[in-house]
Amino acid sequence: MPITQRPWRDTTVIHVEDVFTHRNRKEFSSAVTAFKASTVRHLIVNLHDAIYVDSAAIGLLALTSQQLMADERQISLVGPQGTVRQILEMANIDKMIAVFPTEEAAAIARAA
Repeated sequence: MPITQRPWRDTTVIHVEDVFTHRNRKEFSSAVTAFKASTVRHLIVNLHDAIYVDSAAIGLLALTSQQLMADERQISLVGPQGTVRQILEMANIDKMIAVFPTEEAAAIARAA
């Protein structure tokens, strides 16, 4: 399954494998909805194993970021590599959502 969700410490982690595109946006949205229904304050989107993101995924990340900020919650991206990192940087998503090398680094930085 390309998108999975799990609790980790005081966060929720959505892990994206392979591609993050229009095709699996509903899976991502469902995971975000489950996060919003919880009392957890920090969402980590782990992109370490993602090999491609399209414009729909970028838009969904931006929208999710805005919604969580309005709810005074946090979102972090973790581990984007190669093409995925370049696409996110070209779209300036890294200016909107903090990017960290590991889940540990994201959890520590956001807890401070």
